[in-house]
Amino acid sequence: MIRPPKPLNSFPQTNVRAKKTAVPGRVYIYRRAIVAFALTLSTAASALLDPPRADFTQGMWATTEALYTPADVERLIAIAYAYNFNEIYLQVRRAGDAYYVSETEPRSRKLEGQPDDYDPLAYAVELADLFDIEIHAWLNVNYAWPGPEVPPAPEHIANRHPEWVLVGRDGRRMTSYSRTKMKRLDAEGWYLDPAAPEFAEYFAGVATEVAAKYDVDGIHLDFIRYPNYRFGYSRENRTTFSAERGGPDPLLYGYQYVEEDIFRPAYSPEGLTNRWLDLHSLEWWDWRADNVTAVVKTARDAVKTERPDCVVSAAVWQQPEHAYRYVGQEWLMWAEKGYVDTIVPMAYWGAAPALIALDDRVAVRCAGGTERLTGIGVFNHDATYAADVCEALYDSGAPGVVLFDYLSCVREPGILSAVTEEAFAEDLAPAGGRDERWYRKWYAVPR
Repeated sequence: MIRPPKPLNSFPQTNVRAKKTAVPGRVYIYRRAIVAFALTLSTAASALLDPPRADFTQGMWATTEALYTPADVERLIAIAYAYNFNEIYLQVRRAGDAYYVSETEPRSRKLEGQPDDYDPLAYAVELADLFDIEIHAWLNVNYAWPGPEVPPAPEHIANRHPEWVLVGRDGRRMTSYSRTKMKRLDAEGWYLDPAAPEFAEYFAGVATEVAAKYDVDGIHLDFIRYPNYRFGYSRENRTTFSAERGGPDPLLYGYQYVEEDIFRPAYSPEGLTNRWLDLHSLEWWDWRADNVTAVVKTARDAVKTERPDCVVSAAVWQQPEHAYRYVGQEWLMWAEKGYVDTIVPMAYWGAAPALIALDDRVAVRCAGGTERLTGIGVFNHDATYAADVCEALYDSGAPGVVLFDYLSCVREPGILSAVTEEAFAEDLAPAGGRDERWYRKWYAVPR
């Protein structure tokens, strides 16, 4: 990605004897096979010179489509290695399902047709280890199911604990919403309530199981939030809030989108009432955020108890104040207090100066040792944008980037070329033009 493609002589050439893998149904795979595939990519991409600084993290998010078959995993690792990605945030829990062997979570339906003993996460970890690429197991936390149909697996968490599914301001649980209703309320599907009793402990168990069973480099938390301000209004939550914070029923509060409008004018009796409600609404947003923070901290403590060396990271909304009030992510505080080891703002929108300013702001709050990376959207921008923002962040001294996402890179291969050859052109020898039809030949986008 950011560094130039590997020179031909940099690929491992030793110990090419057959190695048994975590895919018993495939029997064996030779290291030589994946090395040859990566060599093909490197040859077509042209070996460049003078790689950028070694401390710059070059990561990407890879969704579950990269795990449907063993061949998909092999292509992922080969492409990552050929383009010098050194970290992959690999989605292995998408919607309350598992792309790994779990004692509690149901195996994903997307793996139907594969051998029962095919373990996508184990295979990815095994191959990545050969090429010195870190694998961080990406777990969706509160997002549980797209709906509106009930999950088919009886052991799915939404079936085991339907009372954990969030309740909207209308008093209805999300399980009763149609797909149109969810879309209208800006919700991707069913979410589990971070305030639900025992939810934090439940998810900590999910994260710890992965950290204990697999030699992953980290646990990566995503969708660790409410869908938005419209949810979390169960009778239990409202009663608990009023008892703990002393405020009136949260259903009385409004929501002001603009920061300056949090406090409405108080020039009349009605205005004074509004101001009183606005003051109490601050407690409500804080109470919601505390619930999310408790899930983060509980998961981190459990993972660190099991494996102190396992990095715990979180993908968070780009704008801190909006994230805090709209979805309950007080992530600057997580970074400041060390509740995560690495914070990754999903900075998918904005020009390079805005992203640099965000990185500078986060750096101040990470002074205690929390690492920071900047998430870059390539699914919603062209190759020129990707190259521009990566170059600007690199030149500013930022510690690294994570591209979202792998599938966007392989569907539009010009993105990798632009970032590799243009973002750090001053560090690289001219590569000249190159034909990228090899991507179309060697990579079939997973169905």
